[in-house]
Amino acid sequence: MDLAVAERLEMFGVDERQADLYLRLLNQGPKTLGQLVELFGMSRTDMLAALGGLQEKGMIDESSDLPPKYGALPIEAALNAAVMKQAHDLRRMERSKQDVIDLVNSRFRED
Repeated sequence: MDLAVAERLEMFGVDERQADLYLRLLNQGPKTLGQLVELFGMSRTDMLAALGGLQEKGMIDESSDLPPKYGALPIEAALNAAVMKQAHDLRRMERSKQDVIDLVNSRFRED
């Protein structure tokens, strides 16, 4: 894995395992879950968690084939999707901020 790229991907909410997975899919093309488990030597559960994180960020696609294959979006599209996801999360946090402040102040008000 290219550590310089992996470190920069962290800014987009991608952990080291997800970065390695994304870069391998980008380089090697779509793979099934079984192929990825064998390639990475990790459990199906851990692989599904890594795939789920990348799917949530919009950086990979899952085919409708049986068994499904997972493929990386081109880097620009993947990073745009990750930025949009983080922007959405930030807007949601901003909208909820005052509700949390009011709730905490009402329950933990110092008298």
